[in-house]
Amino acid sequence: MAVFVQHAAGDLLRASPAATPMHELFEAMTGTVDLGRFGVVLFFLISGFVVPFSMGGDQPLKHFVLSRFFRLYPCLWLALLALTLLLWSKAAPPDLATIAANMTMAPGLFGKAWLSNIYWTLFIELLFYVAVAILFALGCLFHCRAAFLTGLLLLASTVIPIMLRQQLGLNLPTQYVGIHLSILFSGLLLRMACVEKEKEAVWAALILLTVQVLSVGLIGAYSVARNDGFAGTSVEPVLAAYVLAVAVFIVAAMSGRPHSALLAFIGKISYAIYLFHWIVSELVYAIWPLTGGWADLSAIALSIVLTVVLSWAIYELLEKPMIRLGKRLSRKGSAPLLDEPTRIDMGRRLG
Repeated sequence: MAVFVQHAAGDLLRASPAATPMHELFEAMTGTVDLGRFGVVLFFLISGFVVPFSMGGDQPLKHFVLSRFFRLYPCLWLALLALTLLLWSKAAPPDLATIAANMTMAPGLFGKAWLSNIYWTLFIELLFYVAVAILFALGCLFHCRAAFLTGLLLLASTVIPIMLRQQLGLNLPTQYVGIHLSILFSGLLLRMACVEKEKEAVWAALILLTVQVLSVGLIGAYSVARNDGFAGTSVEPVLAAYVLAVAVFIVAAMSGRPHSALLAFIGKISYAIYLFHWIVSELVYAIWPLTGGWADLSAIALSIVLTVVLSWAIYELLEKPMIRLGKRLSRKGSAPLLDEPTRIDMGRRLG
């Protein structure tokens, strides 16, 4: 929802004339905290906190792959179909090769762009799944030091080339995948610290998170100079987003709060919200164009309501059945899935 609000604020800024109250209000908001980046960092921390511990059963890798596939791909494919139809209605239909590349969740590997730039985090998530599977196969997924070193090396893969370019003028390729993946491993370490009560993980998580936040300033300044989108036009809102996301997550993980039925419901349908909110907003704006006036807030509110309703329907009619199918297929020919404490203990003993 934070990502949704950030995108809506961008829509309002583009539609509202400068020096108007509407424009100044949302410019001040986006210039203080990048809510989109806040949502993304929080999502990465949550994913790192939860996903590795979904390993289970007597064939854990099979269960992991099937459950992740049926959890993510069917809903993505529906969103890509909707996006293709939307782009076709705007006389800008994508070619079949681009659509096929998007369906893999890794279009960049095939030299194609996402049909919507909003979906860039899916590739990061996919890479994290691969890393989790590899570390589990090596028997070190639940080892604190392995998670810490992996996160640190991933962060270094982004930071060191940037530093060498800036300090020595070396023309090295740079990327931001490393820092994003590193945040996911911070989530894993926080799980070990807050739930598994591993003292070593407490220090590992704090050190890795501190280095990550400090690195955002360097990476953000580099991004602003290149105007490549990582930090927009200013470092401060992105840095504030990282600090706020880390603080919120740590407080929530340590306190087990908040307990909210509404937040739990939004969380349950959040994947569909993420995939479909831009599509719904575009359709609403086609009927109710943004003009820069205060009535735009009503159009955005309508977009939010319609997105939540649509996402709930998609969850019930598509996501939930696909999740059940993935579980059935992963259990076929296998022993029943182990409960979480047993699963974690087995993972450690295998390590």
